[in-house]
Amino acid sequence: MQGRPRSNTSSFLAWRRPRTETTAQLSAVTSSAPSSPPLSIDALIEALTPPAVPSLTHARSLAASLSIASPLPRITVLIPVLSSLCHSAAPPAVQAAGYDVLSAYCEHSEAPAFATDERLAFFSLFLGSNPWAIDLWEPKFKAFRALTKFGRDIVGVEQDFIHVVQSWIAAGFNGLLTPDASDRAERERSIDILFKFLAEVLNNIETIARIPEAILASVLDFYAGFVDRSLLQLYKHRSPPETPQPKPSHRRNHSSLSTHSVIQVLPVKSPADISIALYLDHLTSQVKILSPDYLSSILPLLFRALAFYSKPLPRLSIEPHAVKKQSSEEKITDTLHSLFSGPYSTRCMIILKQHLFPSTDAKSIYLNLYTSLGAQRTLRNYVRRALRTRLARACIIRETSIGYSHSGAPGHLNLERDLMERAWSSEEYGPGGSGTGFTGWDAGRLGRVLAQSIAAWVACPLDGAADSEKAREVKEDILEEAAGVPYDIWQAMDLRGEDERPGLDEEEACVVGETLEQLVKHVASLKNRDGTPFIIPLGTHTSKAPTPLLRKISTLLSREHINPTTPLLSTILINIAENLTDADTADLPRIMSEQHDLSPTSPDWLKNWGNLLSKRSFLNAGRPQTRKAVMEALLTVYESVRDMKAYRLPLADLVLRFCETSLENGIEKELGDVTWRILGDEAVLRVVECQDGKMDERVDAFVDLLAAAAEEDEVNNVEDDGSGDTASILTTETPNTQPHSPTPPITQPSSGLTSPNPSRAQNEHEIEKNSSSIMSIFTSLTAGHSSRSHSQSVPPAPMDYVSDELVTSLPPPEAMLSRAMAAAAALISIFGQLTFTPLALQPLATTLALRVYRILLHLLKKAKSPRSRLVILQFLMHIRADRDHRLYFTGENSSHVVMLSSLINRTHVDTPASVSVDNLGTDRDPTSPLDARKSRPLVPLRERDERALSRGRTSGARPSRTATTSRSRSRVPSASTVVPKTPLLKRQPSLWHVPETYPFEVTGLTPSESVISYDPDSSVLRPVLPVSEYLFTITSILDSETNWDILSYVLCHLPVQLANKHLFCGPKARAAISKMLTAISTNILNGEMATHLEDQSIKPRDAHGLAYHTLSVLISFRRCFELKQCHLLVEVFLNGLSSGQFATIKCCLHALSLSAVELQTSMTKFLPRILEMLSQIMSGANMSVHILGFLFLIGAIPPLYANFTEDDYKRVFGVALQYLQHYNRLKSDDPNTSWALSQHVRILSYTVVYGWFLALKLPDRPKHIPYITRQLLLANEGNAAIDDPTEVCFDWLARYTYASADPRPAPSVFNDILMNPPLETAAHAAVTEKSWVYGYSLITIRTLVKRGWLEVICRRPSGFTKFLCRVENVPLVGAGDVDPDLFSVPATLMMDRDVAIVQASDPQEAAEIVPIDGAEAETRKIFEKREEEDPPQPNPVTGYVWSGTAPSQRRKEVSIDPSFFALQLSAYPDRKNASHLRSVVDYAAVKRFATNLDRIPVIDTHKVGILYVAPGQTNEADILQNTHGSPAYTRFLEGLGRLINLRDQLDVYTGDLDPEEDGEYAYAWWDDIGQILYHTATMMPTVEHDPQCTNKKRHIGNDFVRIVWNDSGHPYKFDTLTTQFQFVNIVIEPHSLGAIAAFSNNLHENEYFKLTVQRASGMTEFAPVGHFKVISAESLPLFVRQLSRLSDWFASVFSNTKYDTESLEMTTNWRRRLESIRRFKSQLPQPPEVLSEAEATGIMDLETARDFTTSF
Repeated sequence: MQGRPRSNTSSFLAWRRPRTETTAQLSAVTSSAPSSPPLSIDALIEALTPPAVPSLTHARSLAASLSIASPLPRITVLIPVLSSLCHSAAPPAVQAAGYDVLSAYCEHSEAPAFATDERLAFFSLFLGSNPWAIDLWEPKFKAFRALTKFGRDIVGVEQDFIHVVQSWIAAGFNGLLTPDASDRAERERSIDILFKFLAEVLNNIETIARIPEAILASVLDFYAGFVDRSLLQLYKHRSPPETPQPKPSHRRNHSSLSTHSVIQVLPVKSPADISIALYLDHLTSQVKILSPDYLSSILPLLFRALAFYSKPLPRLSIEPHAVKKQSSEEKITDTLHSLFSGPYSTRCMIILKQHLFPSTDAKSIYLNLYTSLGAQRTLRNYVRRALRTRLARACIIRETSIGYSHSGAPGHLNLERDLMERAWSSEEYGPGGSGTGFTGWDAGRLGRVLAQSIAAWVACPLDGAADSEKAREVKEDILEEAAGVPYDIWQAMDLRGEDERPGLDEEEACVVGETLEQLVKHVASLKNRDGTPFIIPLGTHTSKAPTPLLRKISTLLSREHINPTTPLLSTILINIAENLTDADTADLPRIMSEQHDLSPTSPDWLKNWGNLLSKRSFLNAGRPQTRKAVMEALLTVYESVRDMKAYRLPLADLVLRFCETSLENGIEKELGDVTWRILGDEAVLRVVECQDGKMDERVDAFVDLLAAAAEEDEVNNVEDDGSGDTASILTTETPNTQPHSPTPPITQPSSGLTSPNPSRAQNEHEIEKNSSSIMSIFTSLTAGHSSRSHSQSVPPAPMDYVSDELVTSLPPPEAMLSRAMAAAAALISIFGQLTFTPLALQPLATTLALRVYRILLHLLKKAKSPRSRLVILQFLMHIRADRDHRLYFTGENSSHVVMLSSLINRTHVDTPASVSVDNLGTDRDPTSPLDARKSRPLVPLRERDERALSRGRTSGARPSRTATTSRSRSRVPSASTVVPKTPLLKRQPSLWHVPETYPFEVTGLTPSESVISYDPDSSVLRPVLPVSEYLFTITSILDSETNWDILSYVLCHLPVQLANKHLFCGPKARAAISKMLTAISTNILNGEMATHLEDQSIKPRDAHGLAYHTLSVLISFRRCFELKQCHLLVEVFLNGLSSGQFATIKCCLHALSLSAVELQTSMTKFLPRILEMLSQIMSGANMSVHILGFLFLIGAIPPLYANFTEDDYKRVFGVALQYLQHYNRLKSDDPNTSWALSQHVRILSYTVVYGWFLALKLPDRPKHIPYITRQLLLANEGNAAIDDPTEVCFDWLARYTYASADPRPAPSVFNDILMNPPLETAAHAAVTEKSWVYGYSLITIRTLVKRGWLEVICRRPSGFTKFLCRVENVPLVGAGDVDPDLFSVPATLMMDRDVAIVQASDPQEAAEIVPIDGAEAETRKIFEKREEEDPPQPNPVTGYVWSGTAPSQRRKEVSIDPSFFALQLSAYPDRKNASHLRSVVDYAAVKRFATNLDRIPVIDTHKVGILYVAPGQTNEADILQNTHGSPAYTRFLEGLGRLINLRDQLDVYTGDLDPEEDGEYAYAWWDDIGQILYHTATMMPTVEHDPQCTNKKRHIGNDFVRIVWNDSGHPYKFDTLTTQFQFVNIVIEPHSLGAIAAFSNNLHENEYFKLTVQRASGMTEFAPVGHFKVISAESLPLFVRQLSRLSDWFASVFSNTKYDTESLEMTTNWRRRLESIRRFKSQLPQPPEVLSEAEATGIMDLETARDFTTSF
């Protein structure tokens, strides 16, 4: 029996290799092999039937044979073969051959129809462990398709059919999800073929009818699973969905398929693309047959797919899009649109609304996120489609309206078809269409849902997400899509014209407003890395926002506010104030004001104000600009409704609640603003509006709240380093650090979330930049209106990047008041309005004013805030009273306050203490020669070295390099200062500086019409301010204050206020002043002042130095003090001399100078101790000028030194001569020396010696010569010779030591008789005359015609002495004898014939004068008139005025010691060469020299101008035209000098006055040292032809010094009188204003006067006045007289030195006489062996020779 042929097993291994050859190639190989007879079908079946091993060749041969066989074998025979070949364990090639066998059989025309069970049996062949393989899927598909007759023969097996195809599609798709799949292209092709095969089957109506709906829905779910899987894979792996590139792979030849079944190969796609395409295609075909219930699963998937494929949307427009291949996003969008516009649109909208919100299912959080993202995009697309429809209709209406012809027919109808379709879409009116007309969408309902969904997403924590960062990014994408809706709405509004509808309609305004309101909550949740709120940029900086969402929100918030939203955009911005810069929020009040949202024109204006005032973050300290803007707007609105009570009252109540809330919460203490000012103004207004004399209860609430706020403590805003403020990356720029980024980080979406389309992170405008524009239609539509859209943007910036421009463009914050300060300022405003305005006439107003005044005093003592107390002090210490005691407020600070402030470094600009008064408020001519003076330090180096213990705080003083560094807080240690080891405390910044800025406004600068400080007329009840309570409060501050700012402010401002004496009248004020004096004095003496300060670095001596200025002013209140208090006051000044501080010593010297004329009893007691203290002060010119000025002044007051001892006088001489030693040691070329001051002090030193020497009694004078001589020689020690001023001094001492005679002879009747004989008797009075030069004197002796009479004349530097002598050796021949002497006896008897009645120089002198007795009295009785009384005795120093005849002459008691005669005729001081008496034989030369020498005055002469400024005068001409002054001015003139007749005046210096032009009388004063002539303008005639008074001005204008009596009521300007000689003005004015009483003779009004000295620029301080002094009327003339002499001396020196720029010595009259005598002597022949004193011996060896008291 022949066996069955064996299968070809030799090629079995080839089954397992990839098949690369095609069937044709295999056939070619087979044909080339040795041919064998082909097997029959039966043989092949038998060879392939198990258990035979399948042969690939036999299998393929069987397939080929079956395709042409006829008849076909039974299927039962093939089943074993097919089972063997198609088994999953068989090689793929064998399996493929098996499926080819099945395909050939089924495709045969004779193939029988299979029963259901048979089909099911064959279906099992297609189910295996590997549903898809690259070599099998195609044979399988071919066989399956043939088996089912292309899907037509599946009755009863529909579900199995669907299951088999789905398994193949799923297997093929699963392979696509593998990133490195090499058979991707083949899989894509297979999926495409299988999908279309299944779709074709399912589209058959008959087939669908047999399939249950659930099965059909499961197919849709099957494709939906692909979509979710592909998207989820991308979500998890974060890999970019790049389109994979096809790779070569093995697959079956397409030729194996029939031509009708071959499907063209598609380009390789991503799994997502494939799944979306499958789903959309299937959905499109099945959507109409599925139940609407399935929309709940369909729409979420579409939303997710849309979220994945969504890309930035272009600008909203109606332009037609270019025809191009539809993208996946567009397909999805169109599908969704078809659903939402279909019959189930309502159901779709419900589902859409559900998915706008976050899901509660935490397991599928990412799918839920993207579902919501797609839902938001769907809603936005829905809105955009409606908006485009609206725009298209508007465009068409616009175009047709402007295109009609005159006939009414349209001019052009060529509108684009696409535009018409957009305007009236068929879907809009088709089945399920909305037909919504113009608006196109339900903005009311959808907008509300949108806002609610945003709120839900903002609040969603996303805690269940595995990757929270990625989830937050998707969340931001969702919010960005939501933000796109208002963005599109505004774009549509910008594009449509105003003719259609301007602005937003009500519903759209709600959508935009509510959406933004919720979006900004997301911004509010963002934080920087340091925990501070994130700052979102607005305006031109929107592109700087770090994420697309923030950029979009920033763009939305930057919109103009002209189109209102609901809620308002400004309200929305207020809600996120913490996330905006101060500059951005500061603009909101202005915008709201411009939109009238804050004024009563808006019904919600109070609500808006409540919103503004209720936001703490909006008005915190970190937003000064915003707070300022809000308060300015509030103040503006309040002022606008001030007169509208119905509007003002609720606004004020709102402000009251705001202030109460902030005060109760204890927050924002550092913030004070106009809200408190409004409370103050409201309190005043409600007082005014009170009716029936009853106070409104709310007024008390306002005042009590202000008082409570002013009393609270405050945050020290100055010390705050900013840590408490809201940090902002846009407003704070920290060096070397980057701005903070928000946490959680808001960064670019990661690559894993990037869709296949352009990144969502890109701005939507980026897509449209390069798109072509065909907006010509809209150009005409929106002509004349600028587009509000933002068409360009920049790529998103990193989170930490902030533009420098954004940082630097913000202005720096301004300093703001604290709440306590603002409340105090409001209280001050209440008091000011109720006191200084006509409201003061209302009883309720004054009652409240006095209550507020007491509250201010209480706060001044009890308030916890130093700045609040300082504000109160700023007001109270600037209150003044006029002469009628009416109160007023002055906001100006005097120069004295500036000077005191500079001592403690409280001036913004360095203000030297020596700055003149006029320069602190007077503009000077820059061309003036005074300003051309070289800048020169005012203190010499040597002086500073010697004043190590007395340095002051003036800017001119410099610390010594060798002295110990001052511990005063006002000093800055030098580089060499040793830093203490103790820890340094951080110094608190100063709270006040000069010039001051007041945080309050005082209404009304005129004196109060009702409130006064003192009521002298108690018959009329007027409200009186209890000033005594204020003084007691100030005293408590001075006594125990702990804050240096408060104490220093009081000490700097109190002296000027106390100078306003009319403010402090009355018994209670006097008691308070007395208590203040005691407190200050005892605290200084006991060292207790300023010992309670919290800042221990402040030294008490700083406070002491300021307190002395207050005590100086208290001298003017001497009538309030007991004698022991006056003693205490002088003792304190004495104590200040030992302070070691220049400024303090100077102040005390000035105070003691004033005390010398005001407190003579106390000064008499302490003067010896004062002199002892002065003798211990080592000083230079700056200090010496004040010491010598003090000595010069007290030397004119004899009662002060009536009980002086010899030691006391020596101290005076020692102090005066001490500076001469210092001066001679200085180098004249020292650039650090003020030469003018040094020269002035040098002259003043000698003047003090002269004055005090004359004060000695004649017998006591020789006792002091040795001491003075030694001091003078010590001053010249080291010089080659004694200097000229010392020579003059020696000569002067020789004249006045032994006599008190006048410095030159006075005319007399006796002299006239002897020297003027009758003409007929003799032609000349002298017979012979001879002269001798003897030392420094010229002695001339003449023999007179009268027998026995000689005239001896001695001319010396210090004076001119004349003796008329009779030689008794010549007998007297009487009448009857030859040549009788008929004149000697009568002349002797008539020697004093011209004596007349005298007038005392002042009342004090009149009281001291006693009648003259003795022989002289008897002689005078012969000539005096009987009816006249005996004349009073003259003052021994000043003499008195003879007024009986002209010229007026000075008469005094004259005592002469015999030594006087001998000393005058001696060679002194040239005692070394006394034997060298040289006779001058040239009589003519002697006469010429004597004439010239006599022209040089023997005393100093001064000219001083006097001006009277009448009330209201400020002009030079008006002032000069005055012919009289006030009674007080007249009394001052009477005490200032003596009235002299200028005609034929020989004895008194007339100051170049001509009686014919300048008046017959003038005031003058003189003594043995000098004479002063006063050019008094009121005494000079005023003529009509000279309206400018040039005659007066030629005298007064040329005077270096002018005394100005200022009753004008205005400050006297330094340059009021225009002249080149502007040096010194001594201004006398009332201490209180009130021009009405200027001519009053009321002693109370004219009891005291304020004295100031104005100096030219460059002049150092020289007068004992300081910046001002308050002096009594009785002491004023003496003080001013001495002051005018000092001033004229210094002004002369200043002028002589070319304004202190040249080192020129000042030459006095005496020195000029000495130089003249020396020159004349040098012209004479020199005697042999004449040696100078310097050559003969040393300077100190001349002490015995110079001390003439040893010989005379």
